[in-house]
Parts: sequence; C-alpha cells; structure tokens
Amino acid sequence: MALDLHVHSTYSDGLLTPEALCTLAIQKQVHTLALTDHDTTEGIASMVLAAQATALAGNQFAFIPAVELSAGDDGRTHVLGYGVDAANVPLVAACKTIRQKRLIRGTQMVEALRAIGIEIPGDYLPPPPWEGQAIGRPHIARALIRMGLVNTMEQAFDRFLEEGRPAYVPLAHLSATQAISLLKAAGAVPVLAHPMRLRLEPQVLEAFVAFLREAGLQGLEVYHPSAGRRDIPMLQGIADRLGLLATGGSDFHGDKGTRAMLGGLPGGWHTWEQDLAALRQAMLEAKPPATP
Repeated sequence: MALDLHVHSTYSDGLLTPEALCTLAIQKQVHTLALTDHDTTEGIASMVLAAQATALAGNQFAFIPAVELSAGDDGRTHVLGYGVDAANVPLVAACKTIRQKRLIRGTQMVEALRAIGIEIPGDYLPPPPWEGQAIGRPHIARALIRMGLVNTMEQAFDRFLEEGRPAYVPLAHLSATQAISLLKAAGAVPVLAHPMRLRLEPQVLEAFVAFLREAGLQGLEVYHPSAGRRDIPMLQGIADRLGLLATGGSDFHGDKGTRAMLGGLPGGWHTWEQDLAALRQAMLEAKPPATP
C-alpha cells in the first residue's frame, strides 16, 4: 500500500525512530506516512526533519503530522487527529497530564508483577526521564518477552496486562468528546481509530459513531488490521451513511510477530487516492484562519 496513516515511533510506544520509520517507508514503497504517537506530539518535529531529508534524497515522500489520543472510560476509544498543530498549548498540556498518569500506572504495573514474583530488570524498560514518551503496556509486554515469560505481545496482554489479569491497572482517560474537542481546537481532523477493537455490535457501533459525529468526529479508520474481510464493508457503509472520511493505517509499532507491518493494510482499499485527497482537504479546512 502506498500510504500508511497510523504508525508509532519511539516517542510513544514504537520501536523505531522517526528517521528509521522514513527509511523503512521508502523500502516498503510507502509514499505517504502519518505519525500518530499515543498522547504526544513530541516526535513531530523530528519526523518533519526526517521526511524533508527523505524527500531531498530524491524519494517521493509526504508526511502528515498527527496524534492518537486514548479516551473513554476504559481507554479503548482512540481518536486520531490529522494535521494537528504540535505546539497547541491546551493539547500539549493535556498530553503531558496523560503521560504523567501513564508513568504512575506503569510503576504500579511493575509493582503488581513483582507481587506475583516477576521482577523486571530496570534496563528492560525505557530509561527516564521519559520527556515526551508515553509509557504504556507495550513497554512492559516487550520486557516480559525479553525475559522469556511470553513469546508475543498478544500473550503478554492475555496473561498479564489485559483487564482482569494480574498486572492490569486502570487509567483515567479523557472522554471521547473531550478528545475530539481538543483535536479540533488544535486544527486537527478527528478520526475514530480501529473501531472493531471496541467490540460493539454493528448497530451499536453505528449509533456510537453517530454520537461522536455530532461531537465533531470527521472520519472512521475503515482499513486497519483489526478489521476482517466482512468488517470492512460494514465500516465503509457506516462512513458513507454518516458522511465521514474513510482512512486506513497499519498501527505499526515495530514489534515482530504481529499483523501490524508498515504499509500492511487490509486489501480492497481501491479508493485510497480519493480518500487521501478528501482527508487533505479536510485538514486544510480545519486550520484556523491566519491572523493579520
């Protein structure tokens, strides 16, 4: 696929730097990339420089600045914001608060594992001071793999980190409508990420998406590895009926043994060029007018 609108870097819970992401994108013939780090815009400046260097080297390459905010009571409602202003003060402040909460939760999860006899070596986790990084469960999952306790990220979550498992710690999140409002105020186009992960029946999902549209949602991530062959027409139908943009992304973090590979979107996205053009137009319209 020539584009990937959902990737993560070392500035959140990805394994590759912005520079490495650009290099891999060219290798995979991905010409349009959106950096969507969790709850932080800190990596966007580095990604802009890396994208410029990639283009100057003679490669066809375009970068879209974005962010992925975790929201909802359980944190499973993720909202992507495309064309975001990385320096928007309210958004930066909200992201800082979220990262601080994640840091506290990360410490509590490590303590919960210690309580059941699993001691994670300190150098198996990202070193402080963390700055723009949003410490999350993937960091701990990778440590468990490195310790040989599990083989994959999925196993780490299933055995230790999902709700109801011994190291799960809940985290207070923004509401979905708050996340949408923050993104719109930051000049971004809000899109609901990986809707199939919400595990809602189609009618309930459509009603929820319609509710979010009234709050300002503008798009639906139709093409994502979590969407099966039968899910995609259903999601596209919801987007069409509600007048929403359709987007797609791999949710690439860099981990081996997962379905999320850079540029690895479900097949059948035949309208990606039109959909990308529509997203770009919405991004232009989302920008506040320049002050005289």
